Parts: sequence; structure tokens; C-alpha cells
Amino acid sequence: MKKIASIVALASVSLTTPFLAQAEGTYVKASIGRSNYKIDGGSNEHTTGGSLGLGYVIDKNWDAEIGYTNFGTVKYSDPDPSQSGSLKTQTIYAAGIGKLPITDTFSVFGKAGVAFNYSKATIYGTPYSSSKTNTALLLGAGLSYQFTKELAATLDYTYYGKGKIAFGGETGDFKLDQVSAGFKYYF
Repeated sequence: MKKIASIVALASVSLTTPFLAQAEGTYVKASIGRSNYKIDGGSNEHTTGGSLGLGYVIDKNWDAEIGYTNFGTVKYSDPDPSQSGSLKTQTIYAAGIGKLPITDTFSVFGKAGVAFNYSKATIYGTPYSSSKTNTALLLGAGLSYQFTKELAATLDYTYYGKGKIAFGGETGDFKLDQVSAGFKYYF
């Protein structure tokens, strides 16, 4: 998955960079925030995660965006060392964004799309690890404040669906979401 993600990222940058200088209506987005892994069985684990995106402004009410989100690594421990380990999830997503301007500089937005969640679990002190990729519905909402024509700040909540991981014939599910703050730069 890392090789595929690297190839996709490199191809995206290589193909889009020449157009960005003349591509009015495109933007790049970077954000950081609190990631939440809600593990079946009631456990909530929080980490710091980040997101990068590339978007296109269709009109004043609609955007299209692709991006990458890293949820950070959750470490878990148990009195039995063979049950201690870590869980890491990364996502590639595509979403449509609907915007509702409140003033000239302030707007609310909602987004819906698809998320490709790649998760890897590792048990410490052993050679055992497991990884799985699954496709999930992405939903989100947020606020945007336009400082200048080129720069905006965002605050948003995004639900990335479920992640899955399998160990020893058993499958574990967890829900993924993130609250983040970031910036968009418009070309």
C-alpha cells in the first residue's frame, strides 16, 4: 500500500504541478487535528493526525477534492506482552463539497465521498502484523473563513467510515473520524 500511495502521490504531483500555476480555481489544503479510533467493544483511542488535499472550485457552491489523511499511530498495551502492539491507518479519499456562504468571507460546508482506508496492526516482540484495505463512505461538515482571495482557514469534522483488521482468523472493526483545523491556498 505504501508503494501504491507513493506512486499515486508522485504521479498526482507530476501531472498537476505544471497546471497549478495557470489553473485558476484549484487549491491545496493542509490540516492537522485530533484523530479518533472508536474500536468495537467501546474503546476510544485518540492521536494527532494530518491531511493534505488538492481541490477544484466548480462554482461558488461546489468543490471537488482528493486527498490523503494519516490518522497517526495508536499504541496499546496489555499485561500479556503478546497482546501489546500498535495500529496505524492512512486514507486516500475523493469527495464532493457543498458550500453555503453566510457572508462574503464566512461559509459552512458539507462533504460526501469515498475513503480508501489502509490499516496495519503490529504485535510487539513478534514478527506478526496484519494489514487490510477497505472502502468506506466519507461524510463531513465544517466552517471556512476566507482571509484573502488566496487564503482561507478551515475547521471541520470528517467521518471516514470503518477500518478493519484481522488477526488469527478474527476480524476487528473500528470507526475513524477526525476533527481538524487547517488552511487552503487558492491558485
